[in-house]
Amino acid sequence: MRASWILTLGFVLTISGCGSDVETGPDTYGGSNGSTTDVGPLEAPTIENVIPMAKVLRVRWSVASTCELIDGERRTDAATYAPAFTVSGTDTDYVDDEAYENQTYTYRLRCIRGDKASDYSNQLGANPFNF
Repeated sequence: MRASWILTLGFVLTISGCGSDVETGPDTYGGSNGSTTDVGPLEAPTIENVIPMAKVLRVRWSVASTCELIDGERRTDAATYAPAFTVSGTDTDYVDDEAYENQTYTYRLRCIRGDKASDYSNQLGANPFNF
């Protein structure tokens, strides 16, 4: 009878979610140590500027959400966006040293947290040789 009672209790706890280390809901994030943190809604970064420098472009942004990663995409004049870089969610700039002469590049970003991604950011562009 004791085994039956323990089995029943285990079933009830499983159904109610007790003992689970998985948090649900849009405003929680499971950290690498298994803890969860209330981090708020997932918002897109804001590109502050794209700075032309000697043969490179520096993309600078701000973030309003807690992000694991920042995914950056870029395109040339009429091309579609393609992946350009992925950096830590705490980074606020990236130097694109693969920009080519006399070509304007436009960037957009997304905040990544777990398996979720924010909407895309605003778009800004520059030419690495126009400084």
